[in-house]
Amino acid sequence: MEHTSSTSAHAGERPPAPAPFGPLPVLVYDHGLDPVSRRHTVVRIAAAGGGAGNTIALETTHVVVPELTSNDYHVTPHGWVFLSEPAAAGTTRRTRLWNPTTGESVELPRMEQLLPANWKCYLSDDPTAASCVVLVLAMSEPSLLYCHVGATAGGGWVAHDYDIGDVGLPPSYAPPRRQFISQIAAVNGRFYFADTGKLGVLEFTPSPEFSYLDYPHIEFPEGSNFAKSFLVASHGELFDVYVFFKGFTPEILAVRVCAIDLGSAGDERPAFREVGDLGDRALLLGDANAALLCSASAHGVKGNRVYFMHNILEEPDGGPPRVYDLGDGSMETVRPCPGVSELMCKPFWVMPSAT
Repeated sequence: MEHTSSTSAHAGERPPAPAPFGPLPVLVYDHGLDPVSRRHTVVRIAAAGGGAGNTIALETTHVVVPELTSNDYHVTPHGWVFLSEPAAAGTTRRTRLWNPTTGESVELPRMEQLLPANWKCYLSDDPTAASCVVLVLAMSEPSLLYCHVGATAGGGWVAHDYDIGDVGLPPSYAPPRRQFISQIAAVNGRFYFADTGKLGVLEFTPSPEFSYLDYPHIEFPEGSNFAKSFLVASHGELFDVYVFFKGFTPEILAVRVCAIDLGSAGDERPAFREVGDLGDRALLLGDANAALLCSASAHGVKGNRVYFMHNILEEPDGGPPRVYDLGDGSMETVRPCPGVSELMCKPFWVMPSAT
């Protein structure tokens, strides 16, 4: 089954079509990069009845979304999708934010710079806010692009190289390698990122400024030697979610959710506490994006759970999704696309624009 959607409201275009992904949230797999045959597999992970081992129901459809097939894109944690026309020699490109639920678009300045080879997009606020900063973060070097929503002529996209130090390696690994930010989360107009022993803060005033807060990381459980973490922000709250692995193996030993209480702007050390119950909320985590779903039951998703991609081996399809129940500590593995032979790029979550 294939659905199509028109582009969102813009001069001379058709009105918005119904939401192309159906009820949100969903996990979406991109099949390749050829615009002629490009399509997406949409997986809805919903609560199901029954006993243990029968708690997840998968609903899978295939869709063709013109906004995604004809543009470079990234889905932000706010639920809006950053769209950029493909690069063409000697031209600037239209950029915008697109709401896949309503079809609404927020126009951004045209972009002269090339997008990085590997990048993510984040918003400081809801894009309807005049204070919203759109941040395009390179994933392999310390550089970024940014613009302010509603920027007038002369206030377009700006490229910025930043310096947060070198990777902590022995001298034998010369020359030193510069650190870069690999994930970020936005709370109250500020961007936060984890650094060694610190919580980095990136503010735009309107130019980018970096500062740091003391940050007490969680203790590793016995038997774990490494972990993967996800920074997640929603409704003024900031969470750090850890997936601990047994020894140096891909086997998951524990999942921990921690809340970071940022307090007042002048606090130098945020409060840090482990969360044992999310109530009717769920964490949806992936390599591409991560978000907190509020009122999970209203969206057909069981709350008090962490849904995440187990991809420690860097599988091209993102690895099998896991579901961790904070209540009883159980873990479930789901296989959303068994038997699919097409190329599947790492999936991303599409969230309701207000979660």
